[in-house]
Amino acid sequence: MGFNTALIVDDSKLARVALKRKLEQRGLEIVMAEDARQALELLKSNAIDIVFMDHLMPEMDGFQATREIKGNSATAQLPG
Repeated sequence: MGFNTALIVDDSKLARVALKRKLEQRGLEIVMAEDARQALELLKSNAIDIVFMDHLMPEMDGFQATREIKGNSATAQLPG
């Protein structure tokens, strides 16, 4: 399976930008979210192939967000 578009979810701007640069060097298009709620909304309107999720975030952590992603039939197939 080829990956074209990645979603980076992290409350640290520095972490998002650093990972974005690395992934862009590999030819990926990048979508970024600063929290889990924003990520869940972005997944509704963007064709995402893979998710890079921080596990420690305020309000909803990465584990909770991943459970929601895997529990949704539209996004359950995403690696992340």
